[in-house]
Order: sequence, then structure tokens, then C-alpha cells
Amino acid sequence: MAISRRSFLGAAGLGIGGLAASSLIRPRRARAAGNGFRTKRVVIVAVAGGIRIGESLGMAEGATMPNMLGTTPLVTGYAEGPQDGPRIAPEYEAAARRIVTPTPLARPLFEEGTLITNVRYAEGAPGHLQGHGCLVSGMYNNLENRSDARLPAPTLFELHRRQANAPATDAWYVSVLGGFYRSLQTSDHPDFGARFAGSYLSPPGAMSPLVPLATSGVRRVDVGSGGLPAIPFDPAEDQAARALTAMLDGNTRDYEPDSAAVRAAVEENAALQNHVAQFYADRTYDGYYPADRGIGLDNDEGGVDQTPDALTLFHTERILETFKPAVTVVSLIDVDVAHDDFNGYLRNQLIADAAIADLWQFIQSTEGLRDETALIVIPEHGRHLFMNNNNPDSFGRSGIDHGQGDDGDRDVWMLALGPDFKRGHVAAPTGITQTGRASGRYETIDAIMTASCLLGHDEVMTRELSALGARPGLVIEEALA
Repeated sequence: MAISRRSFLGAAGLGIGGLAASSLIRPRRARAAGNGFRTKRVVIVAVAGGIRIGESLGMAEGATMPNMLGTTPLVTGYAEGPQDGPRIAPEYEAAARRIVTPTPLARPLFEEGTLITNVRYAEGAPGHLQGHGCLVSGMYNNLENRSDARLPAPTLFELHRRQANAPATDAWYVSVLGGFYRSLQTSDHPDFGARFAGSYLSPPGAMSPLVPLATSGVRRVDVGSGGLPAIPFDPAEDQAARALTAMLDGNTRDYEPDSAAVRAAVEENAALQNHVAQFYADRTYDGYYPADRGIGLDNDEGGVDQTPDALTLFHTERILETFKPAVTVVSLIDVDVAHDDFNGYLRNQLIADAAIADLWQFIQSTEGLRDETALIVIPEHGRHLFMNNNNPDSFGRSGIDHGQGDDGDRDVWMLALGPDFKRGHVAAPTGITQTGRASGRYETIDAIMTASCLLGHDEVMTRELSALGARPGLVIEEALA
């Protein structure tokens, strides 16, 4: 049985943002003359799963993020002097697949932007949905880990789409994890919600090479002679399908005004479907994750296999290249193996670091992104200061959990790059004051308020959070040029 793009998108992992209602649109905030930002788009990368200060900035187990943070500890109390790569237990190294990454940058990224080393995740459970919920909304929360969970505060996707009258293709959320992460596309705020949601992409779900097999009737595949089957990309067929859809839609009642269904305009759906179809139509699947990508795991056949984080950031680049969206939020996850695998936790930091560096180089080398795009990298939370005794290695190290809220869970950092951030600025500001702020430091919510400010939406974010009784973040003036 043949399959078209339209028939598989519903199960393929592609979520569509909603269509703005013109009656709710507000004009983008005007800036004072001579005081405007050059940033036109913001990319927020959350290192999900959590990283402790000790292994990242402190380099207590070696330099795990040389492209971003260099090879000399940036905070005291852990290691001293230049560090080599991460210290992997010999028994683990003998059994693990070799990591492949490019040679680290001669000049680490923190020298190109601003690094705040003492950011505080001050409130809310230090968990995945809660931490990432904070990073899409600027609101500390205790969301339950459910796929139908919704934030009460509007997300940055919704704020931007409503304020700027932007299409669904101008706001993206990218994560290999579906499940409850996908619920962060949209809030349940009555004035925002699904009609202003962000477009969602889960690369493994949306572009698995196995999807064509399930529909072809073939049960054995000779990869060596012809490659995997591909789904035809036929613009004429697609246009006919859209015409039929329009006819059916014209005879079907509209969504209820308060419907939670995420939806987009016909032309936005077409653009999203075309984007995904390019990967299915590639019989070699090289476009899904190129053999020469150079970031991932050695496959012993002269190529490199992707990891979830490497794949996520590769497809983030493809989205930026195609749509040049104003808002892109990315969730990484590989370091969360730390629960049971300390050595894997260290190794996966290398992958995330290399892929983030590649993302920034891609931005800087692409017309329409260069000099107009800000990149903010921040762990969604940290990890416990104590180990859990899962799978101890020969160095006496074991797994590390998160969630109890000790300083390891709550102490994180932020790297900010782009045309409006200071260059070569490393700081640990204290004495930051705000009603209800006990930390005296910049916090996770401030990273999101700063991103919102660059796009001109900080006043609306502040107003909406305050109306809900939530403490809004502050703009991190320390980081701005």
C-alpha cells in the first residue's frame, strides 16, 4: 500500500502550531530610538537531564565541554589548571563505542559571548517537565509529568505568535522526546493557547527510516542493494490532497473556540509537511543524518551513528535553514543517563558540546541568521551533590539523580551568544534584588525574560506572569552589550 505524507504525519511526531486569531493580535512593542536590539531570532538550548557545576564549569572529571567552556576550570573548588578530556573508567572505555567529535574550537564559545556561572534554578521541582516548562515560559512550576499537562502561563511560542502576528513556522520546539515534553508546545491560558502554539518536531518520531517498511508490506530488506524504501515527494499529488482537504474542511464544523487541538493554516501545514517529506523522499537517508556529520558514535563501518542529542541539533539546523524562525527552543536529553551511568554522563556532555558548537558555527555561516540570532544555552536543572550507588565504576563513582532540590540540583549556568550580548564576559553577579527573590543571583527565569526582551515581548511576559501571581524574571543586564 502506498503512503503519502498526509497519511503518516499524524503518527510521525510532527506537531503543528495554531493559527493566530486577528482579534487577539497586539502590535510588537516599539523600542526607544537608538536603543534597539539587533537580535531578530532567539535559539534556546536546554541541556535536559541536568549537569552539575562540578563536572561542567569545575571540570572535576576533566574537560567535558571544551567547545563551550574550554579546558581550564571556570569556577574554583574542583580542579585546577588545564584539563584533558573526561576521565572515563578503563573498564567502561574498553566496552563503549568510540565517540566521534571534531577537534575542539581553538577559541571556546564563552570567549565569544557572556557566561554567567552562578545562575540559580530557585523554585519548583528540579525535574524534566518542570525545568523545561520554566525554560519555555519563564515560570517556575510543579507540573505533573503527564502528556496532557499544560502550563498556566503562556509560552514564549504563544507570546511571540500573538504579539507579532507570526505564523506557526516562526516558532519551533525541537525534542527527541515526545510524551510529556510535547505538552509544552502550548499553555492552557485562555487568551493564548493552542491557536498560538509552537510547531513541534521530534526527529526520531518524524523521520524514522522504518516508517516506510510498515506500510510497504515488505518484511525483508536488502539494504546493501537498494537502500531503504522511500516515500515519494510529489508536489502535484500533495496539491491535489490539499484541495480535497480544503473541500472537506469547508463542510466540517470549525474547532470550538476553546479547543485544545493544535492547528495551523493550510499554507503553514503545507510548509511543515514539505519540510519533513524531504527526509522521507531521500532513499539514502543521508539527509536524515549525514554519514559525514562527524558527531556521534563510531559504527565500525567508516561512518558515524547519531545520538539523540546530535540528531536533535542537526535537525534544529535544518529548521533554522528553512524557516529562520524567531523562536526556537531545543531540549537535549543524553546526559540524563547519569541516573545509572556516570561515565556515559561525562561522554554525552562531549556530544552535546560538539553539537552546540556546530549549531553556533552554522548560525554564523548562514545568511539571514548571522548577526541576527542569539543563542542561549542553559541546563534545565542540575543534579544531586551525592551519588546513588547505581553501577559504581572502578574510580568509585556511580549514578547521580535529581529532584530533591539540593544546591547541586539548583546551581546552573548560562552561556549567551549573539549580536546583543557582551563578548568574552564571565561573571557571577550577586546582590540581585527583587521582591520574593531570596537567591540574590540571576535565575533561570531571567534567561527566558532576557530572550523575551530581545524579541520585544518582555513587558507582556511580565504582565501575564504577574497576573497569575508568579514572580516574573528580570532581564540579565549584566549580559547585554
